[in-house]
Amino acid sequence: MYDERYYRYRESTRDFRIEAEILYKLLKLEPGLRILEVGCGGGAFLSYLEEKGYKAVGVDILEESVRLASQRAKNCEVICGDAMRLPFESASFDRLVSHHLVEHLEDLSEALREWKRVLKPGGIMAICTPNRLYPSPRIFEDPSHVHIFDGKELKNVVERAGFSVEDSLTIFPHLWRDKISVNIGVPLYRFFAFMPYFKDRGRSLLLSARKNDRR
Repeated sequence: MYDERYYRYRESTRDFRIEAEILYKLLKLEPGLRILEVGCGGGAFLSYLEEKGYKAVGVDILEESVRLASQRAKNCEVICGDAMRLPFESASFDRLVSHHLVEHLEDLSEALREWKRVLKPGGIMAICTPNRLYPSPRIFEDPSHVHIFDGKELKNVVERAGFSVEDSLTIFPHLWRDKISVNIGVPLYRFFAFMPYFKDRGRSLLLSARKNDRR
């Protein structure tokens, strides 16, 4: 399922680009920071970081993803590895990003503890994942999804793992039909973000959190 054709389509969509832009802002990047993407897929976000002048490290459990990401983000290091057991020393990175991975993990709490381990004190993590409260969940149905979170649930899991949540939002409203949602809701997502009904029901959930130095 997760082959070159899949990644080329998914990572070329307007949705993906908007999510990448928001994740980039949530990471609060500065020159010289070490960045890790867990579940780097076909390398689109790594490539996006390259466009912004950053070099990052990507890790993915699928060898095909590692191959594709290495080709697309030529200045980034890409490694085959497990999100639950990262092949890095503790406190190796200033920033960590995960774009549509957490919904595939059997135990997010365990993964978050591992991600916290590789982050330096005060390091920031940014996550993007489908939102359980989206009124038309079939649009992101995937047999490999283990658990879909809503904003409150994801925030609770992240905080229990020893992070302080700094921002949480949803984007891409459901506008009665899936096609209308994609054609209108995606490009105009900022407009709907100010409407109470849509505030917590966007298709994509994004969250940023800082490693809690006290734990």
